[in-house]
Amino acid sequence: MRKHSSDPVKAGKTKSKIKILPGTPGLIVLLVAFLLIEVTFMSMLTILNILPTLYNIIILIVLIALAVLVFKLLACRKEVTKQRKVGVIISALMIVLLGIGCFYLFNTYSAFSKMSDEDKQYEDFHVVALKDGSYKNVKDIDGKTIFTNVSTSATYDKAQEKLKEEADVKYKEAGGYMQLKSVLIDEKNKEHDELIFISGNNYEMICEDVEGFEKRTRIVHTVSVEIENKDIAKRVGITQEPFNIYISGIDTFGGISKVSRSDVNMIMTVDPVDKKILLTSIPRDMYVDLHSYKAKDKLTHSGIYGVGETVETVEDWMGIDINYYIRVNFTSLEDIVDAIGGVDVESPYAFKSSVSKYSYSEGINHLDGEAALFFARERKSFEEGDQERIKNQQRVLKGIINKITGSTAILTGYTKILDTVGDQIQTNMSQSDIGSLVKMQLEDIGGWSIETTEIKGTGTNASTYSMGSRQLYVVIPDESSVKDAQMKINEMTGK
Repeated sequence: MRKHSSDPVKAGKTKSKIKILPGTPGLIVLLVAFLLIEVTFMSMLTILNILPTLYNIIILIVLIALAVLVFKLLACRKEVTKQRKVGVIISALMIVLLGIGCFYLFNTYSAFSKMSDEDKQYEDFHVVALKDGSYKNVKDIDGKTIFTNVSTSATYDKAQEKLKEEADVKYKEAGGYMQLKSVLIDEKNKEHDELIFISGNNYEMICEDVEGFEKRTRIVHTVSVEIENKDIAKRVGITQEPFNIYISGIDTFGGISKVSRSDVNMIMTVDPVDKKILLTSIPRDMYVDLHSYKAKDKLTHSGIYGVGETVETVEDWMGIDINYYIRVNFTSLEDIVDAIGGVDVESPYAFKSSVSKYSYSEGINHLDGEAALFFARERKSFEEGDQERIKNQQRVLKGIINKITGSTAILTGYTKILDTVGDQIQTNMSQSDIGSLVKMQLEDIGGWSIETTEIKGTGTNASTYSMGSRQLYVVIPDESSVKDAQMKINEMTGK
């Protein structure tokens, strides 16, 4: 005969030990999943480090409290109770919410990582032939002789080697790259069924300089060469010390990694303690000495040798330290403005864009991305031409800064902003630097005082390093204007 235990205390103890955890495998899995997503969320939040410490403490306390509550509800001794149902609902809801949070945190980390991937630049090189000639694709150039320009560029050498890996070609030098145009279309306007190999930037400059060259030629094949920029950052305690950021706006749409001319050139001096910003603009045609080549050229052309060349050229010329750089292009500007819901820009004049459908009124204009881009690019409508365009670029940037720092735009447009900054903005600021700036703004939400200035000069014609002996429009710096800009920058940085 089976004997039953007659000791109710002992039986109760046994039952209590069994019910320390939820009584079914499903509830145990749910509890473990909940705890794992909490740990993952807090780990990612700690690594990203964009929230003020107080916010992190509050979130941690709330998550611990929820974990204790869910554990108690799911471990209720009775198999079917309201407490267990509530525990299941809370844990399932929090798993979903924290999962979404992890997704956004991961996207934020990824965007910061892409932005600060400073080595990720490339330059395109083209095989170019006559549009109506014999060469249509890469198969047609196999076994042919291709004319090149004389160059000391290691990147150009790499491009030639890469092309030889894709096609069995021979090279023949034809002089400077401007001489390559005569290989296809000579000085008497006669066409020759030949092939040239030229960088994308040099091809664009020939097309701008020689009327009809682009229409009469075709790009047969393109190879891309990655360029590794040396680390030129001069890092500071970004939330405690003033610093200079060089803003280089390149004249392209699409991806940001392509080497291109620096069409917009601006030094943004930031005082994070007093929340002050000074925007100093430099004309794109400013006639300066290139850092690496010790020769005169337009500042805009320095961009074709990499953003590092632009930054170091301006450092030499201005006698200042530039701590970081940011590269943007036309697509960047459009998408950022659209992501934050447009910007308010004040114009001192009413004018119509000479290259688009947009018209602008005197006073405040609310602009979407495309309208802001054409506002910033216009120069033909103004008597001062490029000088007024520089001021309009400052006005647009000021509008963006005011919108981001003085409203909830950064929260409402968070996903769009992340997509934009990740793919279309490039900087040598580290992920921790970017995170620290975000954290600083969240700790002290409010606007910044913004001052603007620009360096001026006198227009003339002169030869340039990149274009050889051809006479191009350049701007000779007004030394008093340069010194005034230096003084304002040094006053803010304490130099």
